[in-house]
Amino acid sequence: MNAARKAAPRRLIVAMTGASGSVYGIRILERLRDIGGWETHLVVSEAGVLNAFQEYGMDRKALHRLADVTHNVR
Repeated sequence: MNAARKAAPRRLIVAMTGASGSVYGIRILERLRDIGGWETHLVVSEAGVLNAFQEYGMDRKALHRLADVTHNVR
């Protein structure tokens, strides 16, 4: 295995759709940032943003800060 392959971070895509359970998406993004070695991607729908705001007081910008890369759902 070459050195570039060893150094590449693992990637995980987290999708938040508005169903209850957004706490799992939030917590996994926080934990992966803490442990390092992961590149996180986030896809969050309008309903997902609304749910995170209502349950945790987090707006879209706060959610986006949790991930390394964010993607538009459209």
